[in-house]
Amino acid sequence: MQPDLPETYYLDNVLTLFAHVRRVYADILDPEPLQFLAQFAALGADASKLCIRLLNRSHDCYRISKLGYNEIVSLQTAISELAQSGFIELNAEIDRSALLSLYTLAELRALMSDYPPLNAFGKLRRSELESALIESAGDEFFERLQQQDDLLQLQHRDEYLLCQMLFFGNLNQSMTDFVLNDLGLNQFESYPVDPEHRPYRSSIEIRQHWLLYQLQALFELADNCDRRQLHDLSQMIPDDIDPQAPGFRKSEQLRYEIARQLERLGDLKTASRHYRRCLLPPSRERRARIHEQRGKVHKALELCYQIIEQPVDEQELQFACQFALRLCRRHDLIPLESVTQLHISHRPQIVDLELDYHESVELAVARYYNAADASGHCHYIENSLFNGVLGLLIWEVIFAPLPGAFYNPFQYRPSDFYAHDFCTRRSRLLAEIWVGIDSNDDIWRIIEPRWRLKQGLMNPLVNWQALDLDLIRLALERIDHAHWRAIFERILQDLRNNRAGFPDLVYFPATGGYCLVEVKGPGDSLQKNQQRWMQFFQAHGIAHRLDRVSWRNR
Repeated sequence: MQPDLPETYYLDNVLTLFAHVRRVYADILDPEPLQFLAQFAALGADASKLCIRLLNRSHDCYRISKLGYNEIVSLQTAISELAQSGFIELNAEIDRSALLSLYTLAELRALMSDYPPLNAFGKLRRSELESALIESAGDEFFERLQQQDDLLQLQHRDEYLLCQMLFFGNLNQSMTDFVLNDLGLNQFESYPVDPEHRPYRSSIEIRQHWLLYQLQALFELADNCDRRQLHDLSQMIPDDIDPQAPGFRKSEQLRYEIARQLERLGDLKTASRHYRRCLLPPSRERRARIHEQRGKVHKALELCYQIIEQPVDEQELQFACQFALRLCRRHDLIPLESVTQLHISHRPQIVDLELDYHESVELAVARYYNAADASGHCHYIENSLFNGVLGLLIWEVIFAPLPGAFYNPFQYRPSDFYAHDFCTRRSRLLAEIWVGIDSNDDIWRIIEPRWRLKQGLMNPLVNWQALDLDLIRLALERIDHAHWRAIFERILQDLRNNRAGFPDLVYFPATGGYCLVEVKGPGDSLQKNQQRWMQFFQAHGIAHRLDRVSWRNR
């Protein structure tokens, strides 16, 4: 059973976060966040607790009578200190919608009873009632509502969120990551995070990334049918973000979302122009599709050929080949020979099985082979075997302390793990590993002690629950070394896409050798990443097949 967290765990974690931000970024922070950190450090114990309690909630306005935290000795003292220090504002005027949200439906109806003209609204639903009161209730009603309780309005949320962005590298994570670590549910590798290795290298990069989150919020609040607003938002995205800066992928994502919305609105010409400003997939795919919709078939084909010549990843390459062939068939054009050669046309060996119904079609097939071949072994491994062995093998490469790779101590992978230049940045480290590996015995020599040493630590390629050393040892005995190396190289070519799509089972017959078996139940078909892997297996002589299952009874 996991131990209980201390009563002030939330404050302890925020103090750790603030200390990290000061230690790593103090020399490049703007005055406002530095002042926020200094003022917070000067607060007393109760004021600090209340401040973080409120900052960790989702709203900025609160009724004081509704606040109560057992660990805060004097709530009133804490409130007074926060007001004096500028962390909250007492009884400030707030907009009517926010004011209404602070009261229950019963409380609003009780106050409405003193205003006969409002009695007609008494049976409305909450949202309808609030709209009616904002439209019809007079100043006197809202003044009385404001006077029903003392209110506080929280300040400095932006500075708090900025510190979280600096710590996590995004605003999608939260203080929950600390809790999982405190409970021992997640265990992380150790690596240095200091000014020498920090992801944000200047105050400009910090401001740019923060601006992008503000623009994302505006995009989500904006009228997404207003093309003018979408265009204006796009123009606010900085053009000079370094591809190595933390905000680069965020800028690409936001540009793509704006362009995609313009495409949905039917403004294809403008959407295509915005996609052109995106460097990452699938922006070129969208442009090719728009060219076809606008009747510009040759432009669409030309773009497909450009992708084939210089693809960002295999997923983009697969699209370009399939789309180019489709265009040529539709418009009676002759495709380039390279398109025909690259097009996925491999059809794996297919075995049809009729089995008794089981909730898991993969486990049903594994049990079938284990029963039919008493001395053989069939394991349900899906993506875990090859990824796991690779993750153990290159463990030190994954967690190498390159500048910008890690924001905080709670990362199970480096921030650039899925970037196209992940391996390029670590080419020397990878070369040092490969130069010492000539056989599967060499692989085992490295990973067997590492398995024991790193057991339970999070790694983006290692699923501890799905693997054991006996299975790995058997796989290394049966699967050719050249096949391991080829599969490792393909995974590393595109970590985002090639970590998935492996066959469900690995079967080691009693007679020797092995076979990778993809299992499909009734109505299922191969996904694109599975097709790409099978094409690769065919090209490298890696044993594989597809088992199609139908049920005898269900």
